[in-house]
Amino acid sequence: MESLVSYDGDRGPGQVAWSIFVLLLAGFLARRGLMKGSLSLSGALAAFLVGAIHMSCGLQYGATLIAFYLSSSKLTRLGAKRKALLEEAHKDGGVRNITQVLSNSLSACIFASLSYLTGVVAPGTFSLSQVSLAGAFLGHYACCCADTWASELGILSRSVPRLITTGRKVPPGTNGGVTLLGLCCSVAGGLTIGLAFFAGGVAGCAWGVVPRGGSLCPLPVKGSAGRWTLRDAMLGSGPAALPVLAAVGLACGLFGSLLDSFLGATLQYTGWDLKT
Repeated sequence: MESLVSYDGDRGPGQVAWSIFVLLLAGFLARRGLMKGSLSLSGALAAFLVGAIHMSCGLQYGATLIAFYLSSSKLTRLGAKRKALLEEAHKDGGVRNITQVLSNSLSACIFASLSYLTGVVAPGTFSLSQVSLAGAFLGHYACCCADTWASELGILSRSVPRLITTGRKVPPGTNGGVTLLGLCCSVAGGLTIGLAFFAGGVAGCAWGVVPRGGSLCPLPVKGSAGRWTLRDAMLGSGPAALPVLAAVGLACGLFGSLLDSFLGATLQYTGWDLKT
Protein backbone atom coordinates (compact mmCIF):
# COMPACT_ATOMS: atom_id res chain seq x y z
CA MET A 1 0.00 0.00 0.00
CA GLU A 2 1.48 3.34 -1.04
CA SER A 3 1.19 6.01 1.60
CA LEU A 4 -0.54 9.23 0.70
CA VAL A 5 2.05 11.00 2.82
CA SER A 6 5.61 11.92 1.96
CA TYR A 7 8.30 13.30 4.21
CA ASP A 8 11.16 15.68 4.73
CA GLY A 9 14.12 13.44 4.02
CA ASP A 10 16.39 15.15 6.54
CA ARG A 11 14.07 14.82 9.51
CA GLY A 12 11.24 12.38 9.03
CA PRO A 13 10.71 8.69 8.48
CA GLY A 14 10.74 7.28 4.98
CA GLN A 15 7.57 6.82 3.02
CA VAL A 16 7.55 3.04 3.46
CA ALA A 17 8.23 3.33 7.18
CA TRP A 18 5.41 5.82 7.56
CA SER A 19 3.03 3.55 5.64
CA ILE A 20 3.89 0.69 7.99
CA PHE A 21 3.41 2.93 11.01
CA VAL A 22 -0.01 4.06 9.74
CA LEU A 23 -1.18 0.48 9.23
CA LEU A 24 0.16 -0.68 12.60
CA LEU A 25 -1.41 2.21 14.49
CA ALA A 26 -4.77 1.82 12.75
CA GLY A 27 -4.66 -1.93 13.40
CA PHE A 28 -3.74 -1.46 17.05
CA LEU A 29 -6.56 0.98 17.73
CA ALA A 30 -9.12 -1.15 15.88
CA ARG A 31 -8.04 -4.28 17.76
CA ARG A 32 -8.07 -2.37 21.04
CA GLY A 33 -11.65 -1.29 20.44
CA LEU A 34 -12.64 -4.84 19.54
CA MET A 35 -11.00 -6.37 22.61
CA LYS A 36 -12.47 -3.77 24.99
CA GLY A 37 -15.93 -4.24 23.55
CA SER A 38 -16.37 -0.69 22.23
CA LEU A 39 -16.31 -1.97 18.62
CA SER A 40 -17.97 -4.94 16.98
CA LEU A 41 -16.04 -6.92 14.36
CA SER A 42 -17.56 -4.90 11.52
CA GLY A 43 -16.93 -1.72 13.49
CA ALA A 44 -13.29 -2.65 14.03
CA LEU A 45 -12.75 -3.32 10.32
CA ALA A 46 -14.35 0.01 9.44
CA ALA A 47 -12.30 1.77 12.12
CA PHE A 48 -9.09 0.31 10.68
CA LEU A 49 -9.89 1.63 7.20
CA VAL A 50 -11.02 5.02 8.50
CA GLY A 51 -7.93 5.37 10.69
CA ALA A 52 -5.56 4.50 7.86
CA ILE A 53 -7.19 7.05 5.56
CA HIS A 54 -7.09 9.81 8.17
CA MET A 55 -3.44 9.22 9.08
CA SER A 56 -2.42 8.98 5.44
CA CYS A 57 -3.96 12.36 4.65
CA GLY A 58 -1.99 14.09 7.38
CA LEU A 59 -1.09 13.66 11.02
CA GLN A 60 -3.47 16.42 12.13
CA TYR A 61 -6.36 14.43 10.65
CA GLY A 62 -5.24 11.25 12.40
CA ALA A 63 -4.72 13.01 15.73
CA THR A 64 -8.20 14.51 15.54
CA LEU A 65 -9.80 11.13 14.89
CA ILE A 66 -7.87 9.48 17.73
CA ALA A 67 -8.84 12.23 20.18
CA PHE A 68 -12.51 11.82 19.28
CA TYR A 69 -12.47 8.02 19.33
CA LEU A 70 -10.59 7.53 22.60
CA SER A 71 -12.48 10.21 24.53
CA SER A 72 -15.87 9.05 23.26
CA SER A 73 -15.15 5.42 24.10
CA LYS A 74 -14.16 6.33 27.66
CA LEU A 75 -17.15 8.58 28.25
CA THR A 76 -19.62 6.06 26.83
CA ARG A 77 -18.76 3.67 29.67
CA LEU A 78 -18.76 6.34 32.36
CA GLY A 79 -21.79 5.99 34.63
CA ALA A 80 -23.09 3.05 32.59
CA LYS A 81 -25.45 1.81 35.32
CA ARG A 82 -27.19 5.15 35.72
CA LYS A 83 -27.44 5.58 31.94
CA ALA A 84 -29.00 2.13 31.62
CA LEU A 85 -31.76 3.19 34.00
CA LEU A 86 -32.45 6.36 32.04
CA GLU A 87 -32.02 5.19 28.46
CA GLU A 88 -33.10 1.82 27.12
CA ALA A 89 -30.89 2.40 24.07
CA HIS A 90 -27.85 2.30 26.33
CA LYS A 91 -28.28 -1.39 27.11
CA ASP A 92 -25.89 -2.42 24.32
CA GLY A 93 -22.95 -1.16 26.39
CA GLY A 94 -21.70 1.30 23.78
CA VAL A 95 -20.60 -1.26 21.17
CA ARG A 96 -20.29 0.48 17.79
CA ASN A 97 -20.79 -1.38 14.52
CA ILE A 98 -19.80 -0.41 10.98
CA THR A 99 -22.88 1.77 10.53
CA GLN A 100 -22.14 3.82 13.64
CA VAL A 101 -18.44 4.13 12.81
CA LEU A 102 -19.09 5.36 9.28
CA SER A 103 -21.88 7.69 10.36
CA ASN A 104 -19.33 9.50 12.53
CA SER A 105 -16.39 9.40 10.13
CA LEU A 106 -17.37 8.96 6.47
CA SER A 107 -17.87 12.68 5.83
CA ALA A 108 -14.59 13.45 7.56
CA CYS A 109 -12.81 10.86 5.39
CA ILE A 110 -14.11 12.62 2.30
CA PHE A 111 -13.08 16.07 3.57
CA ALA A 112 -9.58 14.88 4.54
CA SER A 113 -9.06 13.03 1.24
CA LEU A 114 -10.21 15.99 -0.85
CA SER A 115 -8.00 18.34 1.16
CA TYR A 116 -5.03 16.07 0.48
CA LEU A 117 -5.85 15.80 -3.23
CA THR A 118 -6.23 19.58 -3.50
CA GLY A 119 -2.62 20.08 -2.46
CA VAL A 120 -0.99 23.48 -2.11
CA VAL A 121 0.45 25.84 -4.69
CA ALA A 122 3.61 26.59 -2.71
CA PRO A 123 4.84 26.23 0.88
CA GLY A 124 2.71 28.46 3.10
CA THR A 125 0.18 29.13 0.32
CA PHE A 126 -3.23 27.49 0.53
CA SER A 127 -6.24 27.54 -1.75
CA LEU A 128 -9.68 28.59 -0.60
CA SER A 129 -10.98 25.09 -1.28
CA GLN A 130 -8.35 23.61 1.01
CA VAL A 131 -9.25 26.04 3.77
CA SER A 132 -12.91 25.13 3.36
CA LEU A 133 -12.21 21.40 3.46
CA ALA A 134 -10.00 21.70 6.55
CA GLY A 135 -12.71 23.78 8.20
CA ALA A 136 -15.38 21.24 7.28
CA PHE A 137 -13.25 18.43 8.72
CA LEU A 138 -12.62 20.32 11.94
CA GLY A 139 -16.25 21.35 12.25
CA HIS A 140 -17.42 17.78 11.65
CA TYR A 141 -15.44 16.29 14.51
CA ALA A 142 -16.03 19.28 16.78
CA CYS A 143 -19.78 18.72 16.43
CA CYS A 144 -19.46 14.95 16.85
CA CYS A 145 -17.25 15.21 19.91
CA ALA A 146 -19.30 17.97 21.52
CA ASP A 147 -22.54 16.07 21.02
CA THR A 148 -21.04 12.85 22.37
CA TRP A 149 -19.54 14.52 25.43
CA ALA A 150 -22.77 16.39 26.14
CA SER A 151 -24.90 13.26 25.73
CA GLU A 152 -22.68 10.95 27.76
CA LEU A 153 -21.96 13.38 30.61
CA GLY A 154 -24.98 15.67 30.51
CA ILE A 155 -27.36 12.81 31.29
CA LEU A 156 -25.45 12.25 34.55
CA SER A 157 -26.14 15.82 35.71
CA ARG A 158 -28.01 16.11 39.01
CA SER A 159 -29.83 19.19 37.76
CA VAL A 160 -33.12 18.79 35.90
CA PRO A 161 -32.78 19.19 32.11
CA ARG A 162 -34.78 21.88 30.37
CA LEU A 163 -36.21 21.64 26.88
CA ILE A 164 -34.16 23.89 24.63
CA THR A 165 -37.21 25.27 22.82
CA THR A 166 -39.41 26.21 25.78
CA GLY A 167 -37.26 25.99 28.90
CA ARG A 168 -39.72 23.51 30.40
CA LYS A 169 -38.26 20.96 32.82
CA VAL A 170 -38.11 17.47 31.31
CA PRO A 171 -36.94 14.01 32.49
CA PRO A 172 -33.25 13.12 31.92
CA GLY A 173 -32.68 11.55 28.52
CA THR A 174 -35.43 13.55 26.81
CA ASN A 175 -34.55 14.56 23.26
CA GLY A 176 -33.88 18.29 23.21
CA GLY A 177 -33.22 18.51 26.93
CA VAL A 178 -30.13 20.48 27.97
CA THR A 179 -28.26 21.07 31.22
CA LEU A 180 -25.49 23.44 32.17
CA LEU A 181 -23.16 20.45 32.56
CA GLY A 182 -24.05 19.23 29.09
CA LEU A 183 -23.41 22.63 27.51
CA CYS A 184 -20.06 22.90 29.28
CA CYS A 185 -19.17 19.45 27.98
CA SER A 186 -20.07 20.57 24.46
CA VAL A 187 -17.65 23.46 24.76
CA ALA A 188 -14.93 21.18 26.15
CA GLY A 189 -15.46 18.58 23.43
CA GLY A 190 -15.23 21.10 20.60
CA LEU A 191 -12.20 22.75 22.17
CA THR A 192 -10.47 19.37 22.51
CA ILE A 193 -10.89 18.72 18.79
CA GLY A 194 -9.41 22.10 17.88
CA LEU A 195 -6.41 21.45 20.12
CA ALA A 196 -5.96 17.92 18.75
CA PHE A 197 -5.95 19.23 15.16
CA PHE A 198 -3.31 21.79 16.10
CA ALA A 199 -1.18 19.30 18.04
CA GLY A 200 -1.27 16.81 15.18
CA GLY A 201 -0.10 19.47 12.75
CA VAL A 202 2.73 20.52 15.04
CA ALA A 203 3.87 16.91 15.46
CA GLY A 204 3.65 16.32 11.71
CA CYS A 205 5.89 19.29 11.00
CA ALA A 206 8.31 18.41 13.78
CA TRP A 207 8.65 14.85 12.46
CA GLY A 208 8.73 15.94 8.84
CA VAL A 209 5.58 13.98 8.01
CA VAL A 210 3.66 16.13 5.53
CA PRO A 211 1.29 15.51 2.61
CA ARG A 212 2.93 15.10 -0.79
CA GLY A 213 1.22 18.22 -2.10
CA GLY A 214 2.49 20.36 0.76
CA SER A 215 2.09 20.84 4.48
CA LEU A 216 -0.77 22.21 6.52
CA CYS A 217 1.90 23.13 9.02
CA PRO A 218 1.25 24.87 12.36
CA LEU A 219 4.79 26.30 12.29
CA PRO A 220 6.14 29.21 10.22
CA VAL A 221 7.16 28.04 6.75
CA LYS A 222 10.53 29.02 5.29
CA GLY A 223 10.30 31.47 2.45
CA SER A 224 6.90 32.81 3.50
CA ALA A 225 6.26 36.52 3.54
CA GLY A 226 6.01 36.63 7.32
CA ARG A 227 2.53 38.12 7.17
CA TRP A 228 -0.12 35.76 8.46
CA THR A 229 -3.76 35.87 7.40
CA LEU A 230 -6.88 34.21 8.79
CA ARG A 231 -6.58 31.68 5.97
CA ASP A 232 -3.09 30.73 7.15
CA ALA A 233 -4.28 30.48 10.75
CA MET A 234 -7.26 28.30 9.79
CA LEU A 235 -4.87 25.83 8.21
CA GLY A 236 -2.48 26.11 11.11
CA SER A 237 0.46 27.77 9.40
CA GLY A 238 1.10 30.78 11.61
CA PRO A 239 1.36 32.08 15.18
CA ALA A 240 -2.42 32.56 15.32
CA ALA A 241 -3.08 28.90 14.56
CA LEU A 242 -3.61 27.74 18.16
CA PRO A 243 -6.22 30.33 19.23
CA VAL A 244 -7.98 30.24 15.86
CA LEU A 245 -8.25 26.45 15.73
CA ALA A 246 -9.28 26.32 19.38
CA ALA A 247 -11.94 28.98 18.81
CA VAL A 248 -13.25 27.28 15.67
CA GLY A 249 -13.46 23.92 17.43
CA LEU A 250 -15.20 25.44 20.45
CA ALA A 251 -17.71 27.42 18.37
CA CYS A 252 -18.53 24.52 16.04
CA GLY A 253 -18.90 22.15 18.97
CA LEU A 254 -21.29 24.38 20.88
CA PHE A 255 -23.32 25.32 17.79
CA GLY A 256 -23.54 21.71 16.64
CA SER A 257 -24.68 20.50 20.04
CA LEU A 258 -27.34 23.23 20.31
CA LEU A 259 -28.57 22.47 16.80
CA ASP A 260 -28.74 18.77 17.60
CA SER A 261 -30.76 19.51 20.74
CA PHE A 262 -33.11 21.80 18.80
CA LEU A 263 -33.71 19.17 16.13
CA GLY A 264 -34.23 16.57 18.85
CA ALA A 265 -36.84 18.74 20.53
CA THR A 266 -38.72 19.56 17.34
CA LEU A 267 -38.37 16.51 15.10
CA GLN A 268 -37.39 13.47 17.16
CA TYR A 269 -39.92 11.33 19.02
CA THR A 270 -39.47 11.04 22.77
CA GLY A 271 -41.29 8.42 24.83
CA TRP A 272 -41.39 7.90 28.59
CA ASP A 273 -42.12 4.56 30.24
CA LEU A 274 -44.64 5.30 33.00
CA LYS A 275 -44.24 1.79 34.44
CA THR A 276 -40.65 2.49 35.47
